[in-house]
Amino acid sequence: MPRCTVTSEAFRFPKFFVTVASPCPYLPGRFERKLFTELVGEEAALLHDSLAQVGFRRSQRIAYRPACDACSACLSVRIPVADYVFTRRDRRILRRNA
Repeated sequence: MPRCTVTSEAFRFPKFFVTVASPCPYLPGRFERKLFTELVGEEAALLHDSLAQVGFRRSQRIAYRPACDACSACLSVRIPVADYVFTRRDRRILRRNA
């Protein structure tokens, strides 16, 4: 029977961290926490794509999402750009900013 060798490479999963609770910048009287990881290494782009699909946002090399106790008011919204229909107002703004 062939012998399996386990290397540290096989267990290279991203490490996730949670911030301490701090005042919520959006909802008065509430506190926020964030779940985050660093986007580094050869698989950073793939990791970012996967995390974005489940509501993570990105700021430079950090991917994060709200992880608030007893609150889910902050949700990431993804708009399918190819299916977006511009309103009259959108078109007017585009013309002014061209």
